[in-house]
Amino acid sequence: MQLNPDSFNAFLADIGQQVTWSQAFACPCVNPASGQPDTRCPHCLGKGHLWPASVDTVCGVPSQKTQQQWAASGLWTDGDIVVTVPGNSAMWAVGPFDRVTMRNGAERFSTSLVRGAPTERLLFRAESIERVFWLSPARGIVDGALPLMDAYGRLSWPAGTVEPPPGASYSITGKRHPEYYCLVEMPSSRNEHSGVPLPRRVVLRRFDLLGRRA
Repeated sequence: MQLNPDSFNAFLADIGQQVTWSQAFACPCVNPASGQPDTRCPHCLGKGHLWPASVDTVCGVPSQKTQQQWAASGLWTDGDIVVTVPGNSAMWAVGPFDRVTMRNGAERFSTSLVRGAPTERLLFRAESIERVFWLSPARGIVDGALPLMDAYGRLSWPAGTVEPPPGASYSITGKRHPEYYCLVEMPSSRNEHSGVPLPRRVVLRRFDLLGRRA
């Protein structure tokens, strides 16, 4: 049988999900002796990696049998998924800790930040922000204006709008695309055929779990 990598890639392009892939770079704040990042680092915010650029591409989700094979490995964590990367995609070079955003889905988030703190930044790309509020001893729950967010997740409020007071802990709620990081490549007999790259299968883990200690 003659394999046709172009047919594989075309098939994945038709059925695949839209994703954004960002290559990971180790943050210089990581301690070379312990391998642990600085939790106070203003750049990676304790994640230990930076993702300065992204590429839009597609990937496929293999059959349930493939997912079960990963679950049976003993390394599975709730929320893990296995995806197939086309051989003609820039994402074929995906490696450990690379960031992958699933563009075809959305989920709700709600988290707390402290106004003016060095870590006042969303660690993900919010598609929309729906509510911001905080607690006031005199007024109870205070709803503020919706902030603007830059490419690094930093928040700002337009002049003249109601924003959290300095040092206040506030709640922010909205929607985001599900995000993952590359954990490991699934065992495979080969990734190339006669020098031509074949689709790769990699395991993705929820981005929120990156750097989390037991």
